[in-house]
Amino acid sequence: MPDRNGGVLVTRAWFGITLITLALFAAACGSSGTKDDEQAGAATFDAYACDGDVAVMAPYGGTSDTDYVQMNWARVALDKFNRDHGTSFTLYPSNVDFDADAGAAAAQRIVSDPNVIGVVGPKTSVVTKAAGPIFDMAGLAYISPSATNASLTDGSLKNFFRVVASDALQAPRMAEFIADDLEAKGVLIVQDDEPYSEGLGNAVYQQLKARGVNVQRVNVKVGQEFYSEVVTRATPQVDVVVAPLLVPSDARRLVTELHAAGRYPAIVGGDALFVGAFGVPGAYVTTYAPDISRHPEGRDIIRLYESIFGDFESFGGPAYVAMEVVLTAALDVCKRDGGVTRSAVTMQIPKVQLEESILGMPIAFDGRHEVEDARIHVYRVGLNGYELVG
Repeated sequence: MPDRNGGVLVTRAWFGITLITLALFAAACGSSGTKDDEQAGAATFDAYACDGDVAVMAPYGGTSDTDYVQMNWARVALDKFNRDHGTSFTLYPSNVDFDADAGAAAAQRIVSDPNVIGVVGPKTSVVTKAAGPIFDMAGLAYISPSATNASLTDGSLKNFFRVVASDALQAPRMAEFIADDLEAKGVLIVQDDEPYSEGLGNAVYQQLKARGVNVQRVNVKVGQEFYSEVVTRATPQVDVVVAPLLVPSDARRLVTELHAAGRYPAIVGGDALFVGAFGVPGAYVTTYAPDISRHPEGRDIIRLYESIFGDFESFGGPAYVAMEVVLTAALDVCKRDGGVTRSAVTMQIPKVQLEESILGMPIAFDGRHEVEDARIHVYRVGLNGYELVG
């Protein structure tokens, strides 16, 4: 059926199929979230009265290399939460990636729907900057699984939260790895014109300069087809190329062009490249999203995800957690008030604490709406996927 954005997405049919899969999954491995005290508490309130739409602002229709991944993770989280708690929350899909104008228009549609009680997303920093003020004006909380620009939590966006580390942590970790582990002698940073890339690239540049590393920068465009200027600047003295690029296929083209010219520096990318669509053997990526298959909390969810969608990507795991945060706040409100309202959910989200998550860490927020104890991981692309190196 058509979705609210005019695209094609079978949502309610998917949910019916998923609920059957969830039931089979539960029978096979047992309940993975319902506790005795929650079941006892269900008698004191009507769980099915706990409803409302959760908007998910993430791509699912031909906008990027990571289409569907975050949306799929958010869908699994919502259906599993409904099954575990007897609630009736539904998903409002919004097909937006890094187009700021599209994000602002989608945000206007979302806030005009009184059934929307919270937002998972936006995916990108540029859309967060465009849509955030609209969500704030409507008193709607939005929890991003991947918008990492450090300035997003400077206080200008009042209802913005994220479940991942910001670039304020990623840039120092990236610079530390380049300087200490790779012992770089010459570094070329290739950054595009998206706020995520600019912010991360600039921060890494400053960090490396402070460490005394010989570093230079070159600016490119999102979707650029050829990288002759980068190849020219990647002289034999450049042993590391840093690519905090937004689009994985851009990074692949860049590396292919370097190799075609006989240039083989170490490649270091940011979290946007922690996806199979990048997958350049030997390259490194820094990311806030760990390989959740390494954490017991994530393995059962991976089995569930794969039973529905086939292959999974760790990049989408934080979308699962962001959905958990919104729904946990909504359930807390529903238990207290007998129903769910947008304003009450927004007030409750700062108080949410998840004792464990599929990211292998508890989830709680500090006063700036950053996730507490966030961490950055370094992976290397190996023959069998991403290998943790630090």
